[in-house]
Amino acid sequence: MSHLGQGWHWISIVIGLRQIITSSTLTRQMPHYPLIYCRRLHLGLMPPRYMAEDAPLRVVTAAAIFDGHDAAIGIFRRIFQSMGCEVIHLGHDRGADEVARAAIQEDAHAIAITSYQGGAVEMFTHTKEILDEAGFGHIFLCGGGGGTILPWEIKKLRDEEIARIYSPDDGRDMGLTGMVENAIDEARQIDLLDNSRFNSLNKAITPDDHGAVSKLLTLAENADDSEFQAVLRRVRSVDADSGCPIVGLTGTGGAGKSSLTDELMLRIQRDNPGAKVALLATDPTRKRTGGALLGDRIRMNSLADDNLFMRSFASRASGREIADCIDRAIEACQAVGFDLILVETSGIGQGNDAITEVADLSMYVTTREYGAPSQLEKLAALDFADLVVLNKFDRPGAEDALTEIRKQFKRNREIWDAKNADLPVIPTIASQFADAGVDLLWQKLAGLLNEEHGQSFDAAEARLGADGLPHRSAPIPPERQGYLAEVAASVRDYHARTEEISRNVRLVQQLEAAAQQMRKSNRLTSAADLTAEAEEIRKRVPDSAWLILKEFDERAAAYRSGNASYTVREKEIPVETTTETLSGLDLPRVALPDTEDWGEKIEWIRSENVPGAFPFTAGVFPFKREDEIPLRMFAGEGSAERTNKRFHFLSKGQPFNRLSTAFDSPSLYGRDPQTRLDIFGKVCESGVSISTVDEMDMLFEGFDLCAPNTSTSKTINGNYWWHLAAFFNVAIKQQVRKFEKENGREPNEEEYQELKAWALNNVRGTVQADQLKESMGQNTLVFNLDTALRMMGDVAEYYVQNNIRNHYFVSISGYHIAEAGANPITQAALTLSNGLTYVELFKARGLDPNKFLRNFSWFFSNGMDPEYAVIGRVARRIWAIAMRDIYGVGHRGQQLKYHIQSSGRSLHAQEFTFNDYRTTLQALYALADNANSLHTNSRDEAFGTPTEETVRDSIAIQMILSKEYGLLANENPMQGSHLSTWLTEQVEEEILRIFEEMHRRGGVLGSLEVNYQRNRIQDESMVYEHRKHSGELPIIGVNTFTNPDATSLSADEADSFDMDVTRSDEGEKKMVIERNEAFKEENKEKAEEGLARLKQVARDGGNLFEVMMDIVEYCSVGQVTQALFETGGKFRRNM
Repeated sequence: MSHLGQGWHWISIVIGLRQIITSSTLTRQMPHYPLIYCRRLHLGLMPPRYMAEDAPLRVVTAAAIFDGHDAAIGIFRRIFQSMGCEVIHLGHDRGADEVARAAIQEDAHAIAITSYQGGAVEMFTHTKEILDEAGFGHIFLCGGGGGTILPWEIKKLRDEEIARIYSPDDGRDMGLTGMVENAIDEARQIDLLDNSRFNSLNKAITPDDHGAVSKLLTLAENADDSEFQAVLRRVRSVDADSGCPIVGLTGTGGAGKSSLTDELMLRIQRDNPGAKVALLATDPTRKRTGGALLGDRIRMNSLADDNLFMRSFASRASGREIADCIDRAIEACQAVGFDLILVETSGIGQGNDAITEVADLSMYVTTREYGAPSQLEKLAALDFADLVVLNKFDRPGAEDALTEIRKQFKRNREIWDAKNADLPVIPTIASQFADAGVDLLWQKLAGLLNEEHGQSFDAAEARLGADGLPHRSAPIPPERQGYLAEVAASVRDYHARTEEISRNVRLVQQLEAAAQQMRKSNRLTSAADLTAEAEEIRKRVPDSAWLILKEFDERAAAYRSGNASYTVREKEIPVETTTETLSGLDLPRVALPDTEDWGEKIEWIRSENVPGAFPFTAGVFPFKREDEIPLRMFAGEGSAERTNKRFHFLSKGQPFNRLSTAFDSPSLYGRDPQTRLDIFGKVCESGVSISTVDEMDMLFEGFDLCAPNTSTSKTINGNYWWHLAAFFNVAIKQQVRKFEKENGREPNEEEYQELKAWALNNVRGTVQADQLKESMGQNTLVFNLDTALRMMGDVAEYYVQNNIRNHYFVSISGYHIAEAGANPITQAALTLSNGLTYVELFKARGLDPNKFLRNFSWFFSNGMDPEYAVIGRVARRIWAIAMRDIYGVGHRGQQLKYHIQSSGRSLHAQEFTFNDYRTTLQALYALADNANSLHTNSRDEAFGTPTEETVRDSIAIQMILSKEYGLLANENPMQGSHLSTWLTEQVEEEILRIFEEMHRRGGVLGSLEVNYQRNRIQDESMVYEHRKHSGELPIIGVNTFTNPDATSLSADEADSFDMDVTRSDEGEKKMVIERNEAFKEENKEKAEEGLARLKQVARDGGNLFEVMMDIVEYCSVGQVTQALFETGGKFRRNM
């Protein structure tokens, strides 16, 4: 089973929010803050010349490179906004170069970064170096990472004047808002309008000088006109009458303007390399606070190109969809020589047309959700727009919307006879990689720019379908869009039928008993009537009900006899069904109800049943294996050699090898290790660095991956395809080596293929690979979601075709959803809905569920809430009913086998030894509910990778519970409890309601488009944080029963911090980087051929995993990731 979840990665949020924030005992309510202004500093005797009595603080927020933990920075950016700041939020996985580039282009006062995945010192240092080199060293750099940023690291960054890091102690002392207030006070000292900043603007500048352009735009936004014009004359590099054209993009909120703009900018560079493009975007200012979320930049993958420049503005006092300064900002960009300026407005209403005041050409972007056709008559944009874009054309109803918009456009322009193909109404799917609709839009826009404004832009010909429209390929067929509602209805119908059957069999029993009594009393007529009535009612009961009653009685007799047997894969396994206690009692391994009531019995069988029997509420196997306990411990640190050593340590003395691999963050994001400082800091931290097949081979040295007692889990999602292929190749290599040793020669081709097939059929384990979860929870999705789901289908197809039966190609994961903030019900609902979506996706590809469901596994988190006691029971039952009654799947596909990891967010840096007690209770939940495998977190994972000592202690927790805790000698202790039954029913119903909510939004994929899942997770996270912060949710040692003498985690006490924390050293990092470079150099020619083949197969729509299996021998993970970016597109972040 998979253990999946970079435990300590998510655990670290515990400290950032769940400790830095929530540990504070000096809590306060969030006050109402007026707009916070940046006051100018009066330096020397030189008076400040440039405007503005006041200018809001501008703050860039981001999570560090290769770090998906955006919950903390998401909360902080909201607080910055509420305190009147204009926030440019970049989201997760942002490198130092991206953060610094954004801060420079946006001319920010401050940067706030969270770093929870190691490498914080390097991340902040490299960001500071880039800022200093660009002349922007004044920017205040701050951040946090809870216990994962150690006191000595905080001290180093402080003493070297690099960054201000807020520690868990700062959270305790200041509270959440206090830390933000402190950061704002520091940033206030920076005056972006001080005269000395603009002394360098004394000669002509070009679009390449982003720093100078940024300063000029600050003047455009804030200075009075005479001062702005004076500077503009000094820096102008293009004649005033030679300015470039301006293209305006406007449209309704949520229409996808930013995504569309990003796709346009990518195409401009594709067809016109080196073209200088400026994007000026406006977002609304909140009137109550004066703050603003400048949220367009987060969507812009194109900004990695230095030829592209972006500046975000808040509407401030304009009260309109464009800021008052946009005209001057345009003038500035024209003066320095940009080739094209794009101006994007905030969302508009039906009558807004401010874009026409500044743009030479206007585009209006909408979706099918504009309302009734009559609403189109009210749209001013259909009168003024040069191009009308119907985005999200893949949604149901979009074709009808296109017809209506075309009709209304003809009416407005009175061009009744115009052909639809000639109208400037263009359907697009901006979220789709290489969308032909966006190609057509750029083609038409370029034509207008060239014809009407004397430009010479190139535009590739759009390749449209036969219908003249962009390709639309619904991943799930329209007729299957209601699958979530269908599951909800099926489960409820199953329970309704159970009640009906239960009533009828009970009535039959009662009538037959009454008839028997009548015969004893010689009242034969009454007996005959009762018997006849019983027979009539018996006919209403399906034969299957009488059969399961008979089978249950037979099974009960066998179980109570002390000896029974069950069958696994046609092998009969004898088992002792009782365990003798020290007191001499024969404790049943499976306890059964002893009711004589047929109705109660049938109700129990259909809703609960014994472990191993439908609906598998109590477990998927009849009995636990006696040769294994469900132990699977997560490990990964440093190099392949060091993690291999940890694997051997964890397996020592065990009759089985259940390995679980944690990868470092560059590996998680599909990148090669590098010497670039912010990346270097992540290499070998919080996991093992694996970037070549040789490294994978070293990782598992000494373990036979095809042995029946060996099972290996790989916790990776981003570019898991490469790691899975490399793992399989290592398993095959091991068998080839064994053959060579036994036969003294290499195998021929036929023998090699036999060895390969045998290895693939026998290798055991799982890979996480859950792309839907990544898009809503953990954030290591690296490719466009459509591309990622297609490649998941490639893997499923490969497994089916190659008869890979014992390895799971996905572990559908709720763990990271819970760690991101979801409550246990939401965790279970979103996880199950993701699994159901995969069934539909793979079925749509033509795969048989009976052949791919055997390769599904599941992964949940266990916290302290009571619902965690039953989420396994509920998930198993819902899944079994859906698979049998809707999809017609056999026994194995009905079984939901899952791994549990104890909660990461319940680990705390304060009183960290208490973490073991919480973990013990969470493990008890898992074992009592028949989890198939279990990872117990180590108490020090709040700080990073655990030590061998703490890992041994966490293993002991499982072993003591499994071997010593007497109640768990019984394997169904949850059954028969009134509370357990009540929880099961309540949790199940709530999950079904969430299914129905997602159904109304278009299923899982439709819900993702409107951020339903992420919004739900974030809302629940805020509830959790508030209750911890207020003390309503007591956390022992954190917000109550605190130790005033506990070890300080602040920089001031760095010298007294003596905890043993695992970190990789510089030598180890350099070693793996050098090996990666040597591998790539040695295989350079083969890699080029392999990558070219991969790209071609991607373009042709072939199976990419088949190619991956061949090319991992000579292609590194980073090389493959880059090739797939080029052919499948990058993931686009959102809020």
